[in-house]
Formats: sequence, C-alpha cells, structure tokens
Amino acid sequence: MAAAAWAGTSHSAWAQRVADNALASAQDAFGTTVGNESVGLYTPRDVRGFDPVQAGNVRLEGLYFDRQNPNPQEIFIGSLVSGSTMRVGLSAQSYLFPAPTGIADVKLRVPGDKLITSVVGTAGFYSKYALDVSTQVPLVKERLSVHLATGYYSDDTPDGGNPHHILGAIVGHWRPTGAVEVIPFWSRKESTDLLPRPNVYTAGAFLPPKVPRHVTYVQPWARNAASDSNFGVITNAALSDNWLLRAGLFRSIVVRHAQWNNIYQNAQPDGSADSVIVKFPQQKYASISGEVRASGTLTSGEWRHTLHVAFRGRIVDKALGGSNAQSLGKMQIGVFRAAPEPVFTLGPTNADHVSQGTGGVAYEARWLGIAEFSAGLQKTMYRRLLTPAVGTPNVSRDSPLLPNATLAVHPIPALTVFGSYTRGMEESGDAPSNAANRGEALPAIRTKQIDAGVRYAFNPNLSGVVTVFEVQKPYLNLNNVNLFTQVGNVRHRGVEVSLAGKVAEGLTIVAGSVFLQARTSGDLVDRGLLGPVPIGRIPRSSRLDVEYAPPAWLGASVDAQLEHRSSRVASVNNVARIPARGTISIGGRYRFDMFGAPASLRGQLKNLTNVFGWDVNAMQLAFSSEEKRRFALTLAVDF
Repeated sequence: MAAAAWAGTSHSAWAQRVADNALASAQDAFGTTVGNESVGLYTPRDVRGFDPVQAGNVRLEGLYFDRQNPNPQEIFIGSLVSGSTMRVGLSAQSYLFPAPTGIADVKLRVPGDKLITSVVGTAGFYSKYALDVSTQVPLVKERLSVHLATGYYSDDTPDGGNPHHILGAIVGHWRPTGAVEVIPFWSRKESTDLLPRPNVYTAGAFLPPKVPRHVTYVQPWARNAASDSNFGVITNAALSDNWLLRAGLFRSIVVRHAQWNNIYQNAQPDGSADSVIVKFPQQKYASISGEVRASGTLTSGEWRHTLHVAFRGRIVDKALGGSNAQSLGKMQIGVFRAAPEPVFTLGPTNADHVSQGTGGVAYEARWLGIAEFSAGLQKTMYRRLLTPAVGTPNVSRDSPLLPNATLAVHPIPALTVFGSYTRGMEESGDAPSNAANRGEALPAIRTKQIDAGVRYAFNPNLSGVVTVFEVQKPYLNLNNVNLFTQVGNVRHRGVEVSLAGKVAEGLTIVAGSVFLQARTSGDLVDRGLLGPVPIGRIPRSSRLDVEYAPPAWLGASVDAQLEHRSSRVASVNNVARIPARGTISIGGRYRFDMFGAPASLRGQLKNLTNVFGWDVNAMQLAFSSEEKRRFALTLAVDF
C-alpha cells in the first residue's frame, strides 16, 4: 500500500530533451512548462489574479520549498528542473495543505539508469542565444546515477537590455534499498548586464505613448548583477507496507550584487517624464525551508483511508533598504539620452528575519469509482522581526488555525463534480520603489478561497473542466499619502474553462479561458479616492494552443498559439484602461536522426502581427511594454 502512495507522489525520471513538448504533456489549460516551452493560462507568478509564489504555494517534487527569487519572471533554473505544472481546482485537491491561489508543482531533472547526453541550442532575433548541455550518468546500475548540466543564455528585453546568464546544476539519485531513495541537488546561476526595466508612472489617468521596443534607453552604467543558488535533499522511504515517509530540506540564496531601478515619473501624453534612478546596496535573500510528512494508508474493500501528519517550516533572512534616488532630469520615454552617473549616498540596510513553523493533520477517504473526500487542519506560528539600521526593532506575530476541505464525486465514470474550501496566511512583500515607504516590509495577511466545478472525460485522451471560484485577500496599494499599505479588501470571482487533449488523429489542443470579476472595498473606495476595480486585473483571458502532427508527416508537426486579453483598468480611479489585444504565434517541429542520435529542430515566430501594448504592474501602477515580433530556432540532440 505504501508503494501505491509512493507512485502517486514520486517524481518522474528525467528523459531526453528531444521529447520536450509542453502542449503534448498538458492535462489541462491552466499552465504547463516542459523544458523551455510553456502553454496554458497561468504561470507560477499569476493564478486567478494572484501570486502562488508569494502565497507559499511552490512544491518541489510535492514538498514545500520557500524559493527566494524576487524576479517575477522565473522561479527555478531550467537546468535543474524539467518543468512545472499549475494546479488549480480539481488538480490541486491531491496536494496537502494548500493556500488560496494555485500550486506551482515543480519537477526536478531526476536522473535514470540510461547514459544520455543532451545538447540544446537556441538562436533568434534580438541577440537571443542559448546553449544547454546536460548528461545523465548511471554510476551503479539501479542504485546510483547523476545528472550534470551547464548552460549559457542571453536574450534582449523589450527595453533593449541584453543580460547574460551562466548556470550549472547537479542532481543525484541514490537508491540504497528498494524502499528508500535519496535525491540531492545543487544549482547556481550568475547573471550580469541586467539593465533595469524602465517603470513608467503617468501624471494622470492615461496611458504612455507608444515607444520603440528593443531599443536601450536606460543608462549603461546602471547594470544589475545577481547570483542565484539552490541546494537541498529529498528522501522518500517506505517504512512499512502501510506507511510512507517523505522529507525535504532546502536552501535558497539570491544575492543582488548590483541593483538599480529606473523610474519615469509624471509621464505626460507626449512621453516626456522625470527620469529617476534608484540605487540599492547589495541585497541578499536567503532561506532554509522544508517539510517532513508521514502518510499511513489502510485499504478495506472499495475504501482507502489515508492519514497524513506533516510539519513544514522556514527561516528567512533578508537585507533590505538603504537605497538612494537621484534625478536625471527631464527625458523622453523610449529615447536614449546619456547622463553622467550621479553621486549616490547609500544608507545602511535593514535586517528582515522571518521564522514560521506549521504543523498539520489531514485525512483522505477514497471510495473507489464513487467519491473522494479530504479535510486538513494546520496550525502555523509566524514571527517577523524587522531590525532597522536606526530605530527600534518591530516584531509582528500571527498564529492562525487554517482549515481546508475537498470533495469530488463521480456520478458516472466520465464525470467528476468537485469543490474545495481553503484558508491561508501569506506574506505581502515589500513596498515598491515609487512609494514613500519604499522597501518597507509589510505584515502577513490572511486569505480565503472557495471553488467548485465539473470535469468531463470525453474519451481517454480528451477532457474538459469548468470551475467557479472566489478568492478574498486584503488589498495592498498606494494610499492617498503615497504609502504602500492595506487600503481595503479585494475579492476575485471567476470562471475557468479548459479543454485539453487529442481531438483527432494527430491533432492536439489546449484551450482555456478565465472570466474574472475583481472588486475592491474599503474606506478609500467609499470616499471615492479609489476605484472599485483593482488595476491590472484582466476580466477575460483566452488562449488556444494547437498542434497538428499526423503520422504520415514522419516526425514533422506545425503548431499555433492564439491569445486574447480584454481591456483592463490602468489607473486607481478606473478612468484609464489598457485596450484589449490579441496575439498570434506559429511554429513547427521536425524530429529526425543526427549522426545516429535522435534530434529535434523547433522554430517559433511569436507575436506574428507585431502587436504593441502596455502592461501594468498591479502592485505599483508601473507600465512596461510587451515583446515585439521575434523568431527563435532551437536544435536539441540526445546522444
């Protein structure tokens, strides 16, 4: 019985890179990443309008991992992991102790028992280059193997930046007995020449003018540099026929050696603005986190009962603050004008220390082919100590009880009706650069989520999901005196629709839509100082990914992606709006043999019609532009 539980929670062994195909791997339209390909509506930083990473909903091989990376565009190094899947609604029900907002389920590149060396190279427009070399080496047959990887990549950003990244990773897989496996891992990434992406703040309720993309208008002396390290160990052990023990201990460190922010304040309709550069002292984010879980299973006829007892915890230390802002005078957005580097007077950093321990008990009951039920209760002890360089330390504490429950019923074999209720507590981050309390750490918040829906399997290879949901959280934004703080409450209600699988021989689709109603409430809304709709939330998002690969094409395929986002509010008074826009991307793939080894050639043309649009950062009203049309060609070979 423990072996069955292990099969449901364990990893999938790393396979050849030639086989990477996110569209073919996706079980629904809610977000799947395989290698460097992604499909679906959601990302690890955006689910139902919120951030799963901030909510503490990252799982590495199913275990809690407090990942320290402030970059919202990534959560893990590609050479370390094989991909990730966003779990929401029904797919999130098998994960213990979730918090509101979806779960980012990340898989390591765990090596198997076959000697494989994979080389993946990418080249494209705008100085995009990448090379990833990885080797899976069996050292002791069926006992010990290792995955070694190194890589380099560079890719222009929409504002003309050209960052360079060097990375490496090691993953081991040791099976001392048939009942125990140990998976240690290490990764590191060094990043240089990271130009800060300009953040544009308009002087009123209007959008900035259109600007050229992939043109540098940031000062060349304002270059960021950072290092990113992750290491840890995962252990799975079948203690008996009925009990399974899983444990993970992780260390995550991010050091920002040089950090700048480029701000364009009081931007006018003609694009003129006050240019401000913010320089930070070296910043460090470091955490120790992990989880220990014991699961006991009892099977009786058509019933299976499982009891889970778990403890997870984290200790986080950050060095924050100390920044200094200097004006560069009037400038034009999108137009480079050289300016000498000002003299910055950096202040001392503040120490931010968080310790949190959570114990939980959960019960699962499965009635074969009829229904599944689970209920869990967590008790978390949270403490945050802020020690300013000057002044009195501030301590905040919280210790809530956090219940959750799920139910899924199968009226007929093809149909599942499900629902869940979840309470959570999460950190709310730090105040952004344009706030009067820039860099200030904010207190933890309590959250709530309820959802329900249906899943129908049209056939073994095609299924559809419809889910309704509501998520409630405190709403953090700038108040009427420019302090970033809680200004009310926010409620997201919505409907998710997904259809994924093979609709005909050789034809695979992943199609989904989210219809979101986001509303704020509180004193500022009542007084007319804040609009009832929070900025940046997209009321309607739709995406269709389709691939056609008939057997007669002998390894060739074509694919396309259509994405549409409705207009959304772009000012706190709800007057300015970002117009609706749609993008089209096309691609193709050809699998063949190269020198007797399997190979794959992949071409992608993204944003085919070169659509321009602004995106708004919901946390700080900062505008940034979308990528322009771009092409990339990727060759993968498995030796």
